[in-house]
Amino acid sequence: MSLYALDSPVLLTPKYIVGILTVVPSCLGMIYGSRWSRRREFSSEQCSTIKLYWLTGGICFLVFNVVLMASISTESTWILVSWIRWSLAVGFGIGLVVGIAQVRVVVSTLTAERESLRAEHMEKQRDLIDQMNGILRHEVLNSAQVITGNTSVLMDAAEPIDPDDERIERVHRQGEEITTVIQEVRALLSTIEDSRELTETNLTNVVRNEIQKVRDQRPDIDVELRCQEDYYVRADELAGRIFANIFRNAVEHNETPSLQIVVDIESVDDSVVVTIEDNGDGIPEHKLATLFDRPQVSDHGLGLYLVSEITDSYDGSVALSKTGEEGTVFEFRFPVPEPRP
Repeated sequence: MSLYALDSPVLLTPKYIVGILTVVPSCLGMIYGSRWSRRREFSSEQCSTIKLYWLTGGICFLVFNVVLMASISTESTWILVSWIRWSLAVGFGIGLVVGIAQVRVVVSTLTAERESLRAEHMEKQRDLIDQMNGILRHEVLNSAQVITGNTSVLMDAAEPIDPDDERIERVHRQGEEITTVIQEVRALLSTIEDSRELTETNLTNVVRNEIQKVRDQRPDIDVELRCQEDYYVRADELAGRIFANIFRNAVEHNETPSLQIVVDIESVDDSVVVTIEDNGDGIPEHKLATLFDRPQVSDHGLGLYLVSEITDSYDGSVALSKTGEEGTVFEFRFPVPEPRP
């Protein structure tokens, strides 16, 4: 407009006309690109990336052309101004295009990864649900048959039922088995729920509560907790099942006259380490290879597989440190929650 008002001859020079014709598409492209980016609802981080490419493109192209200006003589200051404007417009336009292309590649990659993880998660859910349903049907049907058979005999008995009749105890035991299996399957399926939320949990209190349950049910077993303070991890209401299953295995699968269980909780580096040791008979060697594997339909209960899955869902780990005639040691490691901002 200034050149037009001054009736400057520069306005009609080929260089100036070419500069204008190339600046206009760049400006229109930047307007369209910015409006398009806004509709795409990129994150603030992705928008910052586009801005960085935009600025870098404009500045780098300007510097390159300034070097050319210094080596090429120009007949008019207006040509220099036009050159600078052209350099910025084209550089900004190129930077914007490159920035948007880069962000689109990142977004596409992240979307593909999320879809892949979602598909993998759904496949794992279907597989786990199918197998757990098989285990549930097998265990429940077996126990139901035992309960039905014994109650039928008791109902047909002509004589009064003796409260000490072992068949009553058998029915009661099978009922407990059904309850335990259903609870374990429900707990396992809970680990793959999308709506599951982990919160900062006092792990020491969780262990302490499970130890008290063992003491209440089996006063003859010596359970000792060694812990200097309360330790916290990210977990939920399933955390207690980890230690309940370990304690139950120690109690049910050991014939040691004076069973002792010692639990140590301490902080090591960035982890809370829980060590559970007993003086039992140890785990049979033929079970070690599949100790934490998913049980088959013919197996009873979920055992240490449930322990492993819940621990893994907390980003923790469980390992069998030692087993033998002198006892068994399990070691758990849970990450320490990051401090709140």
